[in-house]
Amino acid sequence: MRIVVLDDIGMGAEDLHRLEAHGHVRVFSAAPSDDAEVIERIRGAEVVISGWTKIGSDVLQAVPELRLVSLWATGLDNIDLAAASAANVAVCNVPSYATDSVAELALGLMLAVIRKIPAADRHLRRTLRSDWRPFQGSQLRGKTLGIVGTGVIGQRVAQLGHCLGMPLLGHDLRVSEALVNDVGMRYTSLPDLFANSDVVTLHAPLTADTEHLVGASLLGLLSDTAVIINTSRAGLIQQDDLYAALADKAIAGAGLDVIDLECESGRRLLELENVVVTPHIGFYTHEALGQLTAICVENVVRFLDGDPINVAGPWPASRAMTAPAGGETGDTSDEVSSDGA
Repeated sequence: MRIVVLDDIGMGAEDLHRLEAHGHVRVFSAAPSDDAEVIERIRGAEVVISGWTKIGSDVLQAVPELRLVSLWATGLDNIDLAAASAANVAVCNVPSYATDSVAELALGLMLAVIRKIPAADRHLRRTLRSDWRPFQGSQLRGKTLGIVGTGVIGQRVAQLGHCLGMPLLGHDLRVSEALVNDVGMRYTSLPDLFANSDVVTLHAPLTADTEHLVGASLLGLLSDTAVIINTSRAGLIQQDDLYAALADKAIAGAGLDVIDLECESGRRLLELENVVVTPHIGFYTHEALGQLTAICVENVVRFLDGDPINVAGPWPASRAMTAPAGGETGDTSDEVSSDGA
């Protein structure tokens, strides 16, 4: 069995040894530059572990020996699921590994924006003066928190918000009765959520249905004191519209763990004082990384043992193995039910 670790995913010795017990493993520590390099790296491999690399139909068609792509991620936006199924390639992901880590960062970004923490830090370092007057903020207690996507991460954010005394609004295709009963979540439409929330936080995967889900029309419903938080994928928000709303002070601020640096408006977000940005670190904690890699490797081992778990998307019809009974698959069918960490 030939197994390729396609890019830099942080493979520890214990996890590597588990893979080596099932075949020959080749590990690459840097991202491939293009599809040609992807194909060269994985040619002849039956199993690929991939964290950051785009794997499209051209790649899948060029590597007929490939049987499994085990994603070092929850999100599925880096692989063409339909092309994988057509090529009889199974795909597994790692659901829910960074629930606490991402939820806590979302809360941290809320506090950073609403209390102007980064701006106050920069001012004090620059001036060496303890002048607090430019940095009046607000408290989260009593502010309405709107959560778009109430999968496992959205649910954890709701619990944290409830602990801080924040009334909760939610939007999802599926209603969590636990959130309704335990923390008083009120489910509503997207326009109603944006019109009545002081803080909106996004916890949805990036799909064809959710790309640019948030644009000028929804942003225009926010009050000029509201803030928006995104720890999921930059593509959920139309970057031009977000920049315009922030630059015009139509909304008070944004906390973004993801921005689109390939578009001008995304880059210009970095110029705004009312924006707090981090380089997609929501998942990046010691605890989450350990769980992520362990489950990613477990997906490979279980697949090779004929007992696959965390199967994402349709199971290839011509696979000799069958998907397990009982629904042990990655939850990818809901429009806004899970974060794409």
